[in-house]
Amino acid sequence: MFILEAGKNHFGKVAEANRILKFFKSSSFTMLTFMCQSKLWYEKKLKLKKNFKLPEKFYTNIIKTLHRKNKKIGLSVCDADTFNELKNINFDFYKLLSIGINNNKLINQLKKTNKPIYISTGYNASIKKIEKCLKSFENYKKLVLLHTPMVTDYNRLNFRRILLLRKKFKLEVGYSNHFNDVKTLYQLVTYDPKVIMLYIKTSRSNKINYPDNKHAINLNDLESLKKDYENIKKCHI
Repeated sequence: MFILEAGKNHFGKVAEANRILKFFKSSSFTMLTFMCQSKLWYEKKLKLKKNFKLPEKFYTNIIKTLHRKNKKIGLSVCDADTFNELKNINFDFYKLLSIGINNNKLINQLKKTNKPIYISTGYNASIKKIEKCLKSFENYKKLVLLHTPMVTDYNRLNFRRILLLRKKFKLEVGYSNHFNDVKTLYQLVTYDPKVIMLYIKTSRSNKINYPDNKHAINLNDLESLKKDYENIKKCHI
């Protein structure tokens, strides 16, 4: 299963976010996330006269429409304060960003949602940090770990860590892509991740510097990538 990640690649512009939604509504993909960054991150952007926050009304308006189409919308979070601003919105699932993996205040808020939570293990989230995170979640049943290598070298992707995490923590494990060679995704078939999360963008233009740029996949390439992956997977049945 693929989950698309708009992340911050909408630049806080509703028109750009709607371009992503237009594709999502008519696509074969069923899950999409947007990202809620930290209060400090937004403040730094505002000093540069850049407002990356989508309005709360944007989310409340789209959820009912997407649910009618049997599509799910999620929110990636890392900060308790900014999550609190959106906690009353009926998101279908959450992604806990790795920089918030040991943020107990945020984790306690997430537990109250009783929604599926995908836990990113990027930014050198060690086994100890993951253990601490899972201890904070206690007996929460709706958790999936995400192998999230934020690297630029092929030999550091370490897809075998999917197997290691699955065996050690007895949880489903997915993959969150931050690598700029899309062909590496096909190798994941061997490791059978629960989900594959893909950052997306609306344009191929080199003039647009997306927050998640090099590893984001253009909307026009997503369906063919998904079809190719599913065909390759059939060879491993």
